[in-house]
Amino acid sequence: MNAAAHDILGIDMTSSEPAAPPSRGRPLLLQSNPFLRSILISLMREAGSQDVLVARCADSALTVMDQSLPSMIVADWNDQEEASEDRLRLVRRIRESESAVYRRTPIIMVSQPRSRREIEMARDVGVTEFIITPIAPITLQTRIRSLYETPREFVASPRFNGPDRRRRKRHAAGPSYKRTADVDAGLTTPMAAARAAAVALVNETQLSGDPLAVRVGRSLQRFISHIRDYTFVEAEVANMHRAALAQLTRMAEDGNPLREPVVTGLEQVVDKRMRR
Repeated sequence: MNAAAHDILGIDMTSSEPAAPPSRGRPLLLQSNPFLRSILISLMREAGSQDVLVARCADSALTVMDQSLPSMIVADWNDQEEASEDRLRLVRRIRESESAVYRRTPIIMVSQPRSRREIEMARDVGVTEFIITPIAPITLQTRIRSLYETPREFVASPRFNGPDRRRRKRHAAGPSYKRTADVDAGLTTPMAAARAAAVALVNETQLSGDPLAVRVGRSLQRFISHIRDYTFVEAEVANMHRAALAQLTRMAEDGNPLREPVVTGLEQVVDKRMRR
């Protein structure tokens, strides 16, 4: 598919870099609790990582990564109230640091049992693997081995940066085909991909529990249901929805209360486009 055709598929416009296995260098452990830190260091050494870099908080982890590129990151999911210790926020920051050499570093998140939605949140900010405590040595060894043996492509898009969330290749066309790569492979059409992406976004926003995000999802579904062709113009509107969701997320993380005008402005743009 030529460059122009790729631009038309702006609703799910992504770029994928070839998968690169982590270097067999020094892994970084981010763990705030001294007791658990000692246990994890022992488990990582049993898994073959004898020289482990250690960080006790998010800020120190970033400092370590700037000074010494780790082969992988093993981090605990910290529930402290301080915003700087929000581990998902840290992962997002790593994945969105386009100029940082550590952007593609594999990240294993270690946590007590979580809900399915929380695990999906971790996946969606760019976590590579997720391990529930208590950890059996074989579990950590298996996850680390998978990073070397079956690395996943790194996907960069307006709303997601991280290892490809599709762990298995699909072989038949279906409603979930919504990527440029799916159109390239002849599995679907640009219009069908746009509609499938809109449905996926609606489902995602509904699960988020954020009323403003839900409005964005409904706005996109309404727009895609209205159009008959998917051209550069329609792709521009679709990309505006994805950009709005990314902006809402960042504003929520920064504690910015002025989020509703973002959605209201988007809805007004869609109304104008639909009247044309």
